[in-house]
Amino acid sequence: MKITEGLRQSLEVIRGNKVRSFLTMLGINFGVGCLIAISVIGLAFRDSVNSEMGRYGSTLLWVQPNWSAYASRENRTLLTKRDRAYFETAIPGLVSSESLFDSTYSISYKGNSTKTTIYGVEKAHFDIFSINLDKGRFFMDEDFLYKSTVCILRPDIAATLFDDEDPLGKMVTINDRNFTVIGLTERMGQGFISDGSDNNTVFVPDDFIATKIWGGRDIKYWILIMKFDTQENVDIAQERVTHFLNNKYGLLRGEERFRIERLDTYIGMVDKVLNIISVLVLVIAIISIVVGGLGIMNIMLVAVTERTREIGIRMAIGATSRDILIQFVIEAVSLCLIGGGTGIIFGASLAAIACAILKWKFMISLSIVLGALLISTSIGLIFGIYPSYKASKLMPIEALRSEV
Repeated sequence: MKITEGLRQSLEVIRGNKVRSFLTMLGINFGVGCLIAISVIGLAFRDSVNSEMGRYGSTLLWVQPNWSAYASRENRTLLTKRDRAYFETAIPGLVSSESLFDSTYSISYKGNSTKTTIYGVEKAHFDIFSINLDKGRFFMDEDFLYKSTVCILRPDIAATLFDDEDPLGKMVTINDRNFTVIGLTERMGQGFISDGSDNNTVFVPDDFIATKIWGGRDIKYWILIMKFDTQENVDIAQERVTHFLNNKYGLLRGEERFRIERLDTYIGMVDKVLNIISVLVLVIAIISIVVGGLGIMNIMLVAVTERTREIGIRMAIGATSRDILIQFVIEAVSLCLIGGGTGIIFGASLAAIACAILKWKFMISLSIVLGALLISTSIGLIFGIYPSYKASKLMPIEALRSEV
């Protein structure tokens, strides 16, 4: 029997039993769809991580109180200016460092008023977090030296206060103090890494917020962010900062008072979680595919019983056992390939929707598609071979006597 003829007959059989064929293929559909969806989402996730790493690099390190070490109302040990000065002089490869302060204040312009988060930042902030300007300028050294009352707006707060008016050079009032708008940032997209701000944030020089928080007392830092030139220097910094803080402040009930964290650790944690989820989905997909394969074996056995007389007639007019075997194998493989093909479309559609929601780049590799089709073909062969063998071993005379 020619493969093309077998394929044509198989498609006729499938078309003649549409509902049964559809229900038979559901397990393959779901299993292959899950495989495609998790593979594509995994590719998109890793591309997004690589993009984030490209923006920020993998050399960020930050220090903050170890919240789990403290009781609910216990005073936290905070970093001092001397701590920061030590880090900046004793650790090699430090490119920039900053601490940020934030608080909620009212901001108004010509009768438009709202409450929002005001971030007190240093000059290095915009470089560390790769914040770009839509118009205007960033803070300069002179703004900090002369304690200038200037601010940079995110796009949503600018739209709230100014509607369609250009905010540059205008005066806004923050907590009863006037600030000149010197910049407007680009809209911030979703990402794994950020400074905690959103598109409704206002940036001011850190001194304004720090003074409000600490009054006349020495300024202390909730968080200190440091950027290094190489990964090796991040390793050195983590070791030295940990050693310095533990020696100076000691442990609290056996726990370190500070957490020293790094960007590549977070990326690795997220990647590990995705890998675990991928394995779980893979297991579910494999179970679904195997169940689908068993369903195909079952339906092919039913088909052999239903078509016993047809098999007998074919054998009587010259069809060999090999022809019958090939015919039923092709039917099983065709069912699996159609199920796998629709599963690929289903899984790719789910992945496309997820990528659109998460604003990730949708990408699907040819190897994933070919792998899914190979799995479908293998399932058809594995679970279709026994019913096909059983059909090929029917005796023509016994088959012709069948009334089924």
